[in-house]
Amino acid sequence: MYRTNSRNKIMEYLKENESRTVSVSDIVSHLAEQNTPVNKTTVYRFLDSLEARGEVIKYADEQGRHSAYQLCDRSHHCGEHLHLKCLGCGQVFHLDCEFMDEIAEHIEKEHGFQISCPGSVIYGYCSRCKK
Repeated sequence: MYRTNSRNKIMEYLKENESRTVSVSDIVSHLAEQNTPVNKTTVYRFLDSLEARGEVIKYADEQGRHSAYQLCDRSHHCGEHLHLKCLGCGQVFHLDCEFMDEIAEHIEKEHGFQISCPGSVIYGYCSRCKK
């Protein structure tokens, strides 16, 4: 993929925020603060290409109106489990445990449905934010 200064700055921002999701507006605002203004369309196109290559995950927000993005750590196998997103701090947790295997097995056996989890999120509050 062709790398420009803007794309490099977007990747840096995604890496700095890899434990949470970010919006296109977050990225545009951050880059403007860094004296690297970028058009929203450019950011959307770059994120779409990263998503197509499996480098970011695109999540719908709680209301399903907007999208948020997170850098994808391929070691997590994000397509195979659900994600938990804290409504307080925005952190995303991977529900990457044996429980997911049990859920998938139950749904397949009892309902004849094979689940696919990319971008699947359960919203709530992490232990730190619920205090």
